[in-house]
Amino acid sequence: MLWSRIHGLPPGLWQLPLDDRPPRPAPLLTQPFAGGVTGWVVVFGALVAEVAGGAVVANQASAAVVVPVLIWPVLVVFGFAFAQWWQVRSYGGGPVSRWHLGGVAAAALTWLLWPDVPKALAGAGPTPCTGSRVCYLLAQPFGHHDVAWWCTGVLILAAALLARRSRIAAWAAIPAAFAGCGLAAYFLG
Repeated sequence: MLWSRIHGLPPGLWQLPLDDRPPRPAPLLTQPFAGGVTGWVVVFGALVAEVAGGAVVANQASAAVVVPVLIWPVLVVFGFAFAQWWQVRSYGGGPVSRWHLGGVAAAALTWLLWPDVPKALAGAGPTPCTGSRVCYLLAQPFGHHDVAWWCTGVLILAAALLARRSRIAAWAAIPAAFAGCGLAAYFLG
């Protein structure tokens, strides 16, 4: 085994000026190709897990099963997003292209357009709500459905804030939107 793998720099090299030291390797998630492939696999896997898990357990299982099935993929993808953000920030990598904010925009669009007001309840609040989500949410008592829906919005906002240094965070908002809207729809029914 190499000395540098076990103990870091060989003896005497740590005393060298920073300019004379050998270059340190870039962390995995800061490398353009390796970080991109890792992000694609993690986000696509989380999206498949959300769609498949939501379709299988959402209408047939209890909340003790549905909540972990929908939340774990989001926790994994946001763990990778935070790790990438941290590595890029500590390594001094450049900012991510603004085109990656398309993932956050797609998640926000999914979050806003997901049907979560049942047609039977669309006008049943204390004030008549004609399909308006905001009117319906403000007129009804606050419950699990509302907590899931608003927490999804907070996650999408957090992904947008992390997206300047993390490509994974920009695209992690999409599985988060699917999970949050799926949970909101589950608690509504």
